[in-house]
Amino acid sequence: MAAASGNPTTPAPVRPRLRDVGRIAGVSPQTVSRFLGGKGYISGETRVRIQDAIDALGYRPNRIARSLHQTRTDMIGVLTAGDPTYGAALTFAGVSASAHAADVTLITTHLERGEGFLGAEGRRAIERMLSMQVDAIIVTARVDGLDDTLAEIVRGEVPVIVVAGRPRAKTDTVLVDSFAAGQLAMSHLIDAGHERIVYLAGPEDSDESLERERAYHHAMTAAGLPALPPVLAGDWTSDAGYNAGTRADHGQFTAVFSGNDELALGFMAAAREKGLTAPADFSIVGIDDMPEARYFTPPLTTARLDFAALGRAAFAMAQSEVTDGRGQPRVLVGPELVVRSSTGSPRRD
Repeated sequence: MAAASGNPTTPAPVRPRLRDVGRIAGVSPQTVSRFLGGKGYISGETRVRIQDAIDALGYRPNRIARSLHQTRTDMIGVLTAGDPTYGAALTFAGVSASAHAADVTLITTHLERGEGFLGAEGRRAIERMLSMQVDAIIVTARVDGLDDTLAEIVRGEVPVIVVAGRPRAKTDTVLVDSFAAGQLAMSHLIDAGHERIVYLAGPEDSDESLERERAYHHAMTAAGLPALPPVLAGDWTSDAGYNAGTRADHGQFTAVFSGNDELALGFMAAAREKGLTAPADFSIVGIDDMPEARYFTPPLTTARLDFAALGRAAFAMAQSEVTDGRGQPRVLVGPELVVRSSTGSPRRD
């Protein structure tokens, strides 16, 4: 009989099991299971032996198998959309850090701007998360009509937490207080003596931009000052701020309330090309306090928003809903004014 030709097949590595950990640690598989689930009393010495056995074997708990015996899967869906702005990135970082600390797995889907949550892609993403038995869904996109769409698809199967730009009636929301941030920025400019202030607006369909514009009009009315037509940027980028700055008539205002820091950066660059600088020729205040804001020329006065805290709050709300069903309908993260050298008294015309 001829010998078999070719290389012998390498056997697949054997994955260590729960009973293997128990055998090495000198305990029962049930004790190992209690250790992994954090349930029941286990002495400190036994915990050390189990952990040493896990490390030595390279054992990984089977979350899917464990979820078959539990009502929870320790998985949360996160749905994001649009451009990864500073605030969006930091919000997701806050969610991710909290999930890591709680030993929860995130199932993340990002939709490109324009696909939308109201279209087929958004619906498929939510259905896919539900099919994976996630415990909750966190949505970090700002889309008109989102409440009704989520209610229609999820049908109350899992808690849904929306990171929103303004309060929502039908979903639990976590939001930064854009209105309060706008009030801080406007009060700072008005207190400095400015009477001709213009709002540099972000996207027209953005809740945050609309809330900040509402703060602008509220502050101008309260001070008895006439509101000026907004300078429309169209999105949140420094490119949009620059383009808006090239169109702006600096003779019409002495101060700018910018919808965010990136817009302010582009606007100041356009102004410099016209031979104008802050705060000698105009004052400017942003919102966000992105890390680079202190290094702008000049360093930017801005309303700081803690987006990482926003993400942590969204995760905490989701966990509270999952574990005891007692979430909060709304969590508000407030702003803080950071005064730097981009603002001063009005110029003398």
